[in-house]
Amino acid sequence: MSGQLERIALSHETISRLRSSAAQSQRDERELLEEAVVEYLDRHEMELAAVEKGMALASADGLISHDAMKGWLQSWGTTEEVQAPDADLSR
Repeated sequence: MSGQLERIALSHETISRLRSSAAQSQRDERELLEEAVVEYLDRHEMELAAVEKGMALASADGLISHDAMKGWLQSWGTTEEVQAPDADLSR
């Protein structure tokens, strides 16, 4: 189903880039704009889902503080390498 958005405000630079891209690819500006918006929304929704998943895991398993993680990473490759830290923060 196709709908119509009354108005979208874009900068002159963005409009110029859109027109240039449409001309170079021999595609309609509206088609190119819709494709760009759909791709952005798809990516944004995946990012939000990943954040939600991470927050759920953090709530269940706890979090590792920056200091604990830094200490572990700094021990890598040394003779005193330590085990990965356990969660020391909770949500």
